[in-house]
Amino acid sequence: MNVDLHIFTNSTKSAPSTTIIEKTFNSFVKVFQKSYIPTIWLDSNPNKSKAKEYQKNLEKVFKDSNINNTSSLSDGYIKAISNSSADFMFMIEHDWEFLPTITHSIESICEAIEKENIVHFRFNKRKNKIKAADIYLEENQFNDLKYCITPFLSNNPHILHRKRYVKNVLKYIKVTNGSKGIEHNIQRADLTGAIYGPIDYPKTVNHLDGRNG
Repeated sequence: MNVDLHIFTNSTKSAPSTTIIEKTFNSFVKVFQKSYIPTIWLDSNPNKSKAKEYQKNLEKVFKDSNINNTSSLSDGYIKAISNSSADFMFMIEHDWEFLPTITHSIESICEAIEKENIVHFRFNKRKNKIKAADIYLEENQFNDLKYCITPFLSNNPHILHRKRYVKNVLKYIKVTNGSKGIEHNIQRADLTGAIYGPIDYPKTVNHLDGRNG
């Protein structure tokens, strides 16, 4: 089982500080007890004057990582998937904190993704309930892992089954400025994803203030 970790960041008001992305990565390591070397995708917008210094600081913190320049989130996302040969891809924007409500290993989650024919498996920023674009939830279970099927393939931290995603979803993503171009383009009746945990399960990630923090 081959898993790639990808972190998507940009030069925000807080650049060149790496505090936010470090908090995200450290929470990932703490919760999953895994220290992958991440591939980092860096958009120099909107704070272009601090982008080069931010990149230098990222290179100091993530010494063994490949840091790639992109024009937007969707540009980096497409390039990450197109350049990967991994079985699974863990995709994280730079401003999320993983919570101890996640109690399964990445390996057991990826096994469920493989066996249950899941394309996109996300971690929720709210309790698992029908709300907003999660217009329905269908609870399922694989071994001791409970999850919910949803029609909403959110940009919240998620794991992709790369081959299925390339075949069924990637063609709908468009390179767009800023953070657009991904989730708004892949909300289709023929696509579903999964959310960690059963119905009413508490949130598993916190959204940090990546734009200003």
